[in-house]
Amino acid sequence: MLFSERFGHTSYFSICLAALAGLTLLTTVSCASRASGKGLLPRAPTADVQAAPDQPAQGFEAQSDGALARRVYRAEDAAPMRAEVLDVLVPPGKTTTLKYDAVVVGEAREGSSAATLVEKNLTLDNGVTFGLSQGEAARVENKGKEPVLLRVYVVTVR
Repeated sequence: MLFSERFGHTSYFSICLAALAGLTLLTTVSCASRASGKGLLPRAPTADVQAAPDQPAQGFEAQSDGALARRVYRAEDAAPMRAEVLDVLVPPGKTTTLKYDAVVVGEAREGSSAATLVEKNLTLDNGVTFGLSQGEAARVENKGKEPVLLRVYVVTVR
């Protein structure tokens, strides 16, 4: 036998309404009791905030053409080859040339720019990769409003 058949529809509705009211009351009381002394922390005074005095272990260094570069990884002892991983940051309005006496694989990580790779035009968007044979050059020109970040893998055969 169903509840509504035994007690009637009116009783069933009033029990549900009472349960909902009780649940609402418990939630309100619970939230109100937490507010006393357990709220958000006050803001820190801005006069006390100072930048860290140290620099990152592998910071970017300015290049002669206006780009910035940093070494991410270098394997010196891998005879007969040497592997090096670089990040090259090309600021807006700047152009850089990637030319190494090595085999190069590049990957666009951030931003978008035009590139000329061995007389072929290419748009470097996020995730686009390119390769250069030993001695070939790539010219990367950032005409956008945001910096372009390239990850460059350089493999030199000794």
